[in-house]
Amino acid sequence: MADHILVLGALGGVGRAVAAAFHAAGWQVSGLVRRGRAGDLPDWIWPVEADLFDAPAVVAAVGGPVDAVFDGLNVRYDRWADEAVPLFAAGLAIAEALGATHLFPGNVYNFGAGMPAVLTPDVPFAPTTVKGRVRVDVEALFAAAARERGVQTIVVRAGDFFGPTAGGSWIGALVAKGARRGVIRSPGAVDAPHAYAYLPDLARALVALAEKRAMLGPYEVFHFAGHTASMKELAAAATRAFGRPVRVRRLPGFVFTLLGWFSPVIAAAGEMAYLWSVPHRLADDRLATIVGVLPATDLAAALAASV
Repeated sequence: MADHILVLGALGGVGRAVAAAFHAAGWQVSGLVRRGRAGDLPDWIWPVEADLFDAPAVVAAVGGPVDAVFDGLNVRYDRWADEAVPLFAAGLAIAEALGATHLFPGNVYNFGAGMPAVLTPDVPFAPTTVKGRVRVDVEALFAAAARERGVQTIVVRAGDFFGPTAGGSWIGALVAKGARRGVIRSPGAVDAPHAYAYLPDLARALVALAEKRAMLGPYEVFHFAGHTASMKELAAAATRAFGRPVRVRRLPGFVFTLLGWFSPVIAAAGEMAYLWSVPHRLADDRLATIVGVLPATDLAAALAASV
């Protein structure tokens, strides 16, 4: 019998990419959705309609053994302080109730504005924002569950997501639309390296780790290198992708301040502005040791597929 994964947030951009990768690898895929949304799933995802915050109800709705649970849930930026920890704790509770490995996509918020240029799994956390502190708290919750109750969690930390299913990504907002006009806008230093994760590539890494779960410890953290590029390098890749010159221009900081007056989401995103000026990339030699060298999509091809 094929391994079985339950994807939380199966209709979201990250969840859809992960579900597709596990399906392509021969896994049985189920997707947790709100009641009435089962028809929105592709026919190869088994719909699970249940309350996210009622783990026993989710177990009953699944109706069988599950090997892994992927947490593709997210919270609006302006609601993180209140809603993120309960939401991610609910995903952990579902994995625990099912006796399944818990797969979680981490990010770089944990390291704060003083982060070093190269982020390896042994770099200590030093969050400088509300969202960073929330992420640290969430991962501490996972580590405690692994240590105290044996709930296996595998965190795969990555840069900003982009890809065909990631409609609300920064790449989509800054590059894909601007490339059509020949100019992309940079919200920070145009030469600062920034970490990105092309979702189909990241999803393949998650599949590879899930298939090695039996040889891993109760709590594991891996860093997914993905793509590292400055805005100038993104413009060069966009030029190759779309076959026409693409330039980059700095977006004045006051623009975000003004937009924040009208959008609480943009206002809440303001504390993460340092990510566009502080150089950073992810690195992890152990990931390749565990799963081998994974194929990586060329940046220009990834951008073209993301439009």
